[in-house]
Amino acid sequence: MKFICFYFGLLLTGIFGGQFLIRLLRDGDFFGAEFIGGLIGIGLLITCAAIKGSFRPIDSQQD
Repeated sequence: MKFICFYFGLLLTGIFGGQFLIRLLRDGDFFGAEFIGGLIGIGLLITCAAIKGSFRPIDSQQD
């Protein structure tokens, strides 16, 4: 359960973003719900990366 934000963001991006791109390229149709779902997935991935990066320990020892 450590990476639940990352996996959920990847799932949303893969499902909704993939459907959006396939339908946009194949039919030329723009579906707002799939576009928004893909953007939410990308937002979750970026947020998860920012949170994960902010909790890294800072090395206070300098040689």
